Amino acid sequence: MDTRPSHSTPPCVVVGIDPDSSVNRRSVRWAAREAALRGAVLHLVHAWEPASAHRAHYAPMHTLVDPTEQRRRVRELLDAAEQCARHVRPDLTVVRRPIEGPSVSVLLGAAHEAALLVLGSRPRQADGRPLGPVTRECLRCARCPVVTVGAIPGEDYGRPIPDATHTAGAMQ
Repeated sequence: MDTRPSHSTPPCVVVGIDPDSSVNRRSVRWAAREAALRGAVLHLVHAWEPASAHRAHYAPMHTLVDPTEQRRRVRELLDAAEQCARHVRPDLTVVRRPIEGPSVSVLLGAAHEAALLVLGSRPRQADGRPLGPVTRECLRCARCPVVTVGAIPGEDYGRPIPDATHTAGAMQ
């Protein structure tokens, strides 16, 4: 079965938008450049779940995040990611996709017909592994090539766009 995207629609590059905006800078910039090289549409995908979804019934009420506040945070993350992509490629077609659901299933679903899935990663995970569990699962299960781009704390926008740090799948 051919898993490549249909040629009747423009290809897309999906970039996962992390809740930590510092992780997104390099991955969004890298993905924007790659989408432009491929003549692809850039999809900014942020998976989110309602704050109450994982809240214990006995947790104090002050720990509950207001749904309006949560939507505002998602909008701000996507605003910053889109601004970052347009800083690199102002003419790029960008699609914002806030999708409710668990991160792995949202990212794999969004990348199902994509030409490429790009994910940001932190320098080192708490368990000592170079990649987090969401990234590892996407590398294992994605139907398209996956690229991870490492974040550097305190990075500014003036630095060159990095090379990918990890890849999986055949690059087209």
